[in-house]
Amino acid sequence: MDGHTVIFGYIAVYAALTAGVRPVYKLLIDTERYNRAMRDRYHSREKRRYDSLKKLTQNIDWLTPEEFSALPGSAGAGGMAAEVGERHFLSPEALLNKKNAYIVLLDGIEDPYNFGYVLRTLYVSGVDGVLLPERNFFSASDTVIRSSAGASEFLDIAISQDLASVVMLAKKAGFRIISTAASSSSVSLREAGISRPLCLLIGGEKRGISKKLMALSDTVIRIDYPRACPMSLSASAAANILAYEVGSAVLPPDDTGRLSDYNRLSHAEH
Repeated sequence: MDGHTVIFGYIAVYAALTAGVRPVYKLLIDTERYNRAMRDRYHSREKRRYDSLKKLTQNIDWLTPEEFSALPGSAGAGGMAAEVGERHFLSPEALLNKKNAYIVLLDGIEDPYNFGYVLRTLYVSGVDGVLLPERNFFSASDTVIRSSAGASEFLDIAISQDLASVVMLAKKAGFRIISTAASSSSVSLREAGISRPLCLLIGGEKRGISKKLMALSDTVIRIDYPRACPMSLSASAAANILAYEVGSAVLPPDDTGRLSDYNRLSHAEH
């Protein structure tokens, strides 16, 4: 069906069911694996996983092992999958209406796995929202959710055809616009004096940040490497460092954690 896709594995399915950013049409379970886990006294962790998913939805298709393994991408899924719809996104205006926010504009990560890894870092780094171009990797939802360990579902994300216009709106709304580049005009990440509200612009390896966006920046920062070397970090590695370091610098002192449903995923694992 149009707009439907299948995501695999407990973490991805749990995240989709609890985050509420996409419709979840039905849970798909390998019946034989489920029955084996229920009978075996040593599969307590797997039993907890099944129990937690069954509490979240009663709409379950019980598949034979042959039917489950015939689903493209089912390898390593642990007998758990879900049929889901397209992800819902915020409007850019809703993202900018967040009070005293830390927002990241992410453009140019070239691989869906790296994209997922970066979204995981953005989430744990305290990012309040992510701005993406209209063409992004959420067409590969299963890969993104699994590689982000479910964090992609819990992030507030907006998309736009015109990123420069959104950045201009952010600037008018009082956001400090910070871009990243190794240039003569850049300042060290450690010396930038970063504060909220801010919009951090992170570009990819091939294109980097566009000249139009760079011109809107209030500050250009760089990562100073401890070792002099001719190579640079990959875009995803640099994005992870930047997001974490900036997040650590601007984390509100009374922010005791925002994981709520996402924390329950961790609890269900133990």
